[in-house]
Amino acid sequence: MGDSKTASVATVDSRKSSQTAEQRRRRILHHRNVLFACSVVVLLALSLKTRTDQRIELAWLPGIPMPETCASRSMFDVECPGCGLTRSFIAMTAGDFSDAFQLNRTGWMLACAMLIQFPYRLFLLHHLKTHGLPEPVPEWLKLTFSWTLIAALIGNWLLKILGI
Repeated sequence: MGDSKTASVATVDSRKSSQTAEQRRRRILHHRNVLFACSVVVLLALSLKTRTDQRIELAWLPGIPMPETCASRSMFDVECPGCGLTRSFIAMTAGDFSDAFQLNRTGWMLACAMLIQFPYRLFLLHHLKTHGLPEPVPEWLKLTFSWTLIAALIGNWLLKILGI
């Protein structure tokens, strides 16, 4: 009888362990994907340039503008909350912070948030590999960070609509 109970507990522990390992694997993959996406954004900001007509082109392939990517602006002639962010990031990489701010007032916030991702995600990857779950950052802090950026984007968009 005791062996049956021990085997049952071992099976439950084995399931919990495999679930925890799967959750840990998923979190590691998530953090790596965010690092990859942030790296791509930085590399693009460094390799793109804004033309005088405000179109974007690859710095090493001048004269060939990239297609319009804002569906809201191309279909409805209305700017979206993210309009100007790419040009703002490009201006920041060129050191023109005044122009970056004029293109999108939240660009600097999103650039900082993106740059913060590098040490943050590397720390979490290290933590997951050495200590496992749970991650040491409280969920409310992640949500506050995310919603603050979303509110800033929407607030800036509303100010633009109002002409402010």
